[in-house]
Amino acid sequence: MSRRSIVRGIQIIVGITLLTFGYLTYSSSGGDPRTLSVGFAHIQPLWLLVAAVLALQEGVCGGLRIWSLGRVLHPELKVRTAIISEFVLMFTAGVTPGQIGAAPAQIAVLMNGGMRFADVATVEILVASCTISFFLLSALGIFVLRTMGLFVVHGTLQADVLLGLGVVVFGVALLLFALSAAYPPLAKGLVRAAAAVASPIWRAILRVLTRFDRTRAWAERSLAKQGELRARTLLTVDEFHNGFRVFMKRGKKAFLAAFLLTFGFFCSRFAVAYFILLGLGLSTTPTEMVTIGPPLVQIVLVQALLNFVLYLAPVPGAGGFAEGSSRVLMAPWVRAPFEVPYLLVWRVLAQFLCMFVGGIYVFRYLGADVLESRVKQVEAEKRANEEQALASQREPAASNTAPPPAVSPDSPRAKTA
Repeated sequence: MSRRSIVRGIQIIVGITLLTFGYLTYSSSGGDPRTLSVGFAHIQPLWLLVAAVLALQEGVCGGLRIWSLGRVLHPELKVRTAIISEFVLMFTAGVTPGQIGAAPAQIAVLMNGGMRFADVATVEILVASCTISFFLLSALGIFVLRTMGLFVVHGTLQADVLLGLGVVVFGVALLLFALSAAYPPLAKGLVRAAAAVASPIWRAILRVLTRFDRTRAWAERSLAKQGELRARTLLTVDEFHNGFRVFMKRGKKAFLAAFLLTFGFFCSRFAVAYFILLGLGLSTTPTEMVTIGPPLVQIVLVQALLNFVLYLAPVPGAGGFAEGSSRVLMAPWVRAPFEVPYLLVWRVLAQFLCMFVGGIYVFRYLGADVLESRVKQVEAEKRANEEQALASQREPAASNTAPPPAVSPDSPRAKTA
């Protein structure tokens, strides 16, 4: 991750968001932009301020989660450093596709605060296990409600497909974490088996891509890195197992606190939509049956479903996906001419506000160049660990190969020679 990739990510998310809002504005206003003023006619600034405070709590809860786990391995970790690392993570997650820049950026900030790479990597994996557990629990809850006919999704969004994809992605990850904690050899065996099946297919795809000028360089680099992903995953298994053992000895309360903070992290994000409705002067009671519970609970459940879109979207900041899916899911509460005002305020508060705070720290206090150098240091250490893991895998294979038998001077072969 470099300054160039950060700027490119910002340009992509801004461009897609502007195009999406342009389309939504035209379609909801019937070509007459003056009708949009109706959406802001009954604005309540106090409720919007409450929504903004709740949105910022997402970064605070996430930072406290890092601090709760990090101080078990590094007691000198400061609360301020942990919270800043979370806002930086949210910024880089928003400007990189699939949120791939999030973890390296947060690791870089924590290392800049004095933590060792091995300790930060352990904390990141434990945080990921908390997040994955929340996703699976929320998916299970929504699935049960939909099975009982108590959660109705209006519009064209394929909720069951989305839930199924989320369960598969996050379920496989949680299963790997569970096996890593309980019995690493079995987890490594599954990783090697999956790699044996997927690697030939992936290599064939890359060889096809080498025939095209636009993808040749990337495909050749990827072919040269064959085995790195498997080594990285095997290394993650060992790191999680070792970290889990440490936390089972002296970090049970910290892990429980991190798990509870994960619920605070997401619930504060989901509740933002409720207060935005109040801020725009809209009713919090849906016009159609959505799900059970008071309006706040219903909106939180809908936002939990929307959260799968935000995490699984392949573009930076889920640009386009976020606005379109939110428009469908929030239709029982938000109708024209309030669609665009709601989406605009929701996007700014629930998505961009924490990214903006993280971006300020990156560009002003830490500096993009400093962050880039730290990220490169993190990636260098990861590569060194992966190469060590690859070397350790080759050594047993070499030792299992029997050396050629020595030729005795009195043997017939020696005499013949």
